[in-house]
Amino acid sequence: MMLERERRVADQEPARSRLATGPTSLALRRYDRPRELSGGSLDARIDPVIPLDLAAAAIAASTLSPGGKQLALGLLRLATPAIFPGGGIGIEYGSLLKTAARPDYLAGHIREAAAHLSERQVDLLLVPGMSGYPIGSMYAAISGIPAVLLKKARLDGLDHARYPAGAFVIPSYTGEGDVVMHADTAALQDIVDAIAGPRLAAQAAAAHPVLRLRAAGADDIIDKAIMSQAVGESALVIGQAALTDFVARHRASTGDERPIATEVEVVAWVTPLIKTYNQPEAHLRRTFNVTPFAGLSITSVHVDPPAIGIGGVGTIRTTPD
Repeated sequence: MMLERERRVADQEPARSRLATGPTSLALRRYDRPRELSGGSLDARIDPVIPLDLAAAAIAASTLSPGGKQLALGLLRLATPAIFPGGGIGIEYGSLLKTAARPDYLAGHIREAAAHLSERQVDLLLVPGMSGYPIGSMYAAISGIPAVLLKKARLDGLDHARYPAGAFVIPSYTGEGDVVMHADTAALQDIVDAIAGPRLAAQAAAAHPVLRLRAAGADDIIDKAIMSQAVGESALVIGQAALTDFVARHRASTGDERPIATEVEVVAWVTPLIKTYNQPEAHLRRTFNVTPFAGLSITSVHVDPPAIGIGGVGTIRTTPD
């Protein structure tokens, strides 16, 4: 397999949200994720800042959902602005969303996100990297929707020809260089078989049955939506490959010669945090016609002094004055 150095950026032609029946592309795509270098300093004379000791009252009086209010309190207690080698300015929130599970801060948001996924009739969640999988598995457990991890590995020294359909290359946010991400195809196939089997059986009398798979992405944060685009486009490819494999095995075992159409669609994105100042919602609407569901809108991030802007609340210091 050839390495395709295709760069997918925000101003390119949008990807299609459906794949028709036919050959699946096996190219290994590359996505570039720009560093975020603005917003480091905060001028309190220009930008009103809420002191940390008044944050709880401001959050309580805000327009945030109940789950969003819980999440905002957890973010201020357990997170801090930081500079990451691979991504520039960001938020270090490991003890809230990565290395610990905190139902006191997350449970409400997870229930709200699960309701959104159920409303969108999602069949399958795809979650990029181990950092996103804790929250993704919580979404899956509450919604009852299976989730598949897109595993991350170093690109160096790996045999490109062995990557499965839908694999892609993207720079690491933490500055570890390029990484390749792909799904566990055995786990994915088992999930898709469990979805497609009953649906095909229910169309036993149909002359032209159709198998549809509605996919969604889940991540711990949506930054510029480049990772979200990569995951969504990967979902289209791997979903189509899994449906094609299911149909081939069905034909071989039953002799069913009916034309069986397959469709894969990306219908939702869920995340606790979205950096709205990077306009990722517009990117995902252009790319998949999807408006992401987020617990909190991050309107700004500042490191000097450390502060986080939260939509519906304001800019809040994350350390005491």
